Amino acid sequence: MAENIHINQEKVQEDAGNLEAVSACLKAEPLEKQDSRTTLPANENSRMSYERSQKNIADLGAALTKEADNIRKLGIAFEEFDEMTGSLAERGNGQ
Repeated sequence: MAENIHINQEKVQEDAGNLEAVSACLKAEPLEKQDSRTTLPANENSRMSYERSQKNIADLGAALTKEADNIRKLGIAFEEFDEMTGSLAERGNGQ
């Protein structure tokens, strides 16, 4: 059974790296100082919406970074599980 499973760690690392590259692009961009001062309610609402959207973008970037780490950990755990399964199968065939 274990001999049929192949964990491509290079692909795991590549996929995790791709997620990290995307997450690096998802950073909050604050408004320019002159854009943050206003007396008009519509402008204030727009500023607040912009800040919320920027927080959501930054949160998404952080979540993607975490997922990249999870992918790496899962790849390692799966490889360890595969090795244990193969070892058990070899022991079972030897008896």
